Amino acid sequence: MAIARLVALIDHYKAAHGVSDAELARRIGISRENLRLWRTNGLRALPDRDNLRGVARTIGQPYRRVLSAALLDAGYLTDTDAAQPRPYIEVLHDAIDALTEATKLTNQPLRQSASGGWEADPDPRAALHIDWAEFVTHALAGAAANVGSTTQILSGRPGSWEAARVRETLASTVGPDDEHLLRHRTQPITVDLSVDNILRDLDADPYLDAFDEIDQRELDIPEPDDIPDEPPPPGMEWLHDRDEHGLAAWINDPDKVAAYQRWHAEQPPYEPTPGEQAQQQALDSLAALRDTLEELRREELHAYADSLTAAITDRLRTLNLHVPIRVTVIAAPNGAKHQYGTTPLPGESSSRIDEAIAAAIAETPGPAVLQGTPLQRAEAALQRAQDGERADD
Repeated sequence: MAIARLVALIDHYKAAHGVSDAELARRIGISRENLRLWRTNGLRALPDRDNLRGVARTIGQPYRRVLSAALLDAGYLTDTDAAQPRPYIEVLHDAIDALTEATKLTNQPLRQSASGGWEADPDPRAALHIDWAEFVTHALAGAAANVGSTTQILSGRPGSWEAARVRETLASTVGPDDEHLLRHRTQPITVDLSVDNILRDLDADPYLDAFDEIDQRELDIPEPDDIPDEPPPPGMEWLHDRDEHGLAAWINDPDKVAAYQRWHAEQPPYEPTPGEQAQQQALDSLAALRDTLEELRREELHAYADSLTAAITDRLRTLNLHVPIRVTVIAAPNGAKHQYGTTPLPGESSSRIDEAIAAAIAETPGPAVLQGTPLQRAEAALQRAQDGERADD
């Protein structure tokens, strides 16, 4: 069962601050048992507003993010809903509302108490407006960090005068090469990759040649040369009629098909010739080898996926990120079409996150480095299985 998004946010805070479950539950305002159930069973229902506000307050995350995670976990929102882009004007108005709301934020200055210490001045008239320009700059940096880089967030029209001004503003905050960008990231890092896509993007899929070799071996099986050339039954000479493609022409005539079926039902069971039996045995052997190769491929790709998951996670942790990291690397599901160009490659992205992923992929040994070719490994596995069956007999 996949870990709930809300629990992932809580556990990230727990790992960063070394807080026990009992203390976390106390701060949030729920029982330790409730927290355990969230972690083990997921969210079966939406927690009440006070609990969600308690989570947001405790882990230092915006309430909207906590609410969104809970809505997704409880099924009120789906990943498709979350991924669906909202209309431009709707997003623009939300951004304007947020920036307008920020103009009302204040800083509470300190004052010296009678004892000589310092305390927040409770007088509301002493409140000072925040540095709104700094707020906007931090918002821009956070958005760029969530996207991946300054270059990526300005890719829509990088040569515009607006892009030039934003680039200058971001450079003053995160540095000209985004060296301080990732500390502004607010969204979790989610990596979803398929090893099937990775191997094909890297032109390093060793299994393609193995399946091609089996296909070629099937084509090389000779046709039986001992099939008797029997004439068609009287009145059914059309059985040998062929169209321009060499296919049986009579199968499109319902009357002829019915006549053939009646004749065939009256015939004694057909005994394959020795040549036909040898051909079928060869085809069965190759079918067993193909099944073994398919199973071997699944096992080896799962092992490669596990290694990649660990390597990518370790690489991303070296970036000292302050957001949760979720890495999922799987073998391509059955029937899934390959999607070219989905693998981060070294030097192809301005994002330090993509570069970290690319480095992890480059340094993780793939199936091509295993001993022998996939076909040799499959043949050995099939032989072991057959030897085991004979030993059992």
